[in-house]
Amino acid sequence: MKREQEYRHLAADLFRRAGEEQSAELIAQWKILGSRYLELADQSKKLDDNETVYDPIPWDRLRKKGTEA
Repeated sequence: MKREQEYRHLAADLFRRAGEEQSAELIAQWKILGSRYLELADQSKKLDDNETVYDPIPWDRLRKKGTEA
């Protein structure tokens, strides 16, 4: 999965959590964080289009941790 898709998946998860939350403060915080992930998705798409090498999140290490559990 490309970085853009990873970020969009994370954002969707946070928006889902916001929809399940009872506290107005937590709903707002989940939505703010989800919005930031969407911004990162847009930025990563631009980076992919320019073939930029730098990636702030080590996706390969995150995936290995997820498969070990």
